[in-house]
Amino acid sequence: MNKLLLSSLCVAAAGWLAGCDGTRPNDAASLTQGSLDLAIEQVVDNTIIPATHDFLSASQDLSDSLEEFCAAPDRAGLETLQERWKTLATNWYGVLPFNFGPVNDDVVFPAYLYIDSYRLRGTNYTETVRTEIDNLLASSDELNTTYFEGKTFQYVGLLALEVALFETAASQNSDLNAVVAEFVSTPRKCELATGLAGLMEQKAQYIVDGWNTSYLEGESSYRTLFLAGDLDGSTPLVVLITSVQEYLDYLDARDTVNNVAQLSANNWAQMSKGIDVIEELLEGTDASTVSLLGLMDNSGNGTNADTVRANIAAAREAIADEDAVTFNSMAAALDGNCKREIPDSLDVSLGINFTDGD
Repeated sequence: MNKLLLSSLCVAAAGWLAGCDGTRPNDAASLTQGSLDLAIEQVVDNTIIPATHDFLSASQDLSDSLEEFCAAPDRAGLETLQERWKTLATNWYGVLPFNFGPVNDDVVFPAYLYIDSYRLRGTNYTETVRTEIDNLLASSDELNTTYFEGKTFQYVGLLALEVALFETAASQNSDLNAVVAEFVSTPRKCELATGLAGLMEQKAQYIVDGWNTSYLEGESSYRTLFLAGDLDGSTPLVVLITSVQEYLDYLDARDTVNNVAQLSANNWAQMSKGIDVIEELLEGTDASTVSLLGLMDNSGNGTNADTVRANIAAAREAIADEDAVTFNSMAAALDGNCKREIPDSLDVSLGINFTDGD
């Protein structure tokens, strides 16, 4: 046989067979440790890490828009700022279901706390933030990087930026012209917003660096440690499922949809992003060759997988209808799936005893 032809056939065959566990890409992957490891690696590379980059990019865009707006405040500039904040907050909900590693690596001062004050215990700090902004605008404190880095979590983050960008400090007026007029008459408000955005960008960069470059100032990235299972006794799959379960429990228990992003009316977009990213981690992306729900299907647990899919679809319908009661109910149902159907079907123990209704 012609050597060139033989070489071409070998290359083609290698590509055809380059699937999970040596199978063709279109073959159903069986539930093995190897296929689970590959599925988790693809969740990290195709979903989690891109979500952290999207969040960082949105934080940088907000800072850039603030610089332009503060140089010449006007209505169009404020509209752009508000849209940039919405993108930032929405992208945060692509990261929040994965509240481990660089997002939550400090017992006292985790990064997520300075991004999303509501996530800790479901406390709405809007009035606290309003009072703080009033005090800051009336004070003569230098609003530099050191100042914002020294603030406690409830005074910074997404909520503080939302209050600053979507209403006046003087009267909580949300009219665009009134908000622009306050920025013009009170230049210190630009210093405030710029400082808050700078701290947000710093936290976003910390998360990206931790996943990709150096975790806790060590030589390894969190990606490397996570996929190697260097997780203080927990396996990557347990960490992943538990984190998503805790996020879903948070949505239901804290009635999150009715308490976050109220000034911006961005709450439903954030809920939608969270469901999107959970579906991605379970179903995979266009770049995935194996997925967790696919492994459930192929291990004889297709009924459980279809139950999860149905609950995701119902959550999406509730979002489209802006039906908070049903959405919370479906978050609770998916929470239950993460406690039972998913780990049971993947033959993994979460190491926690759950009871009905928890």
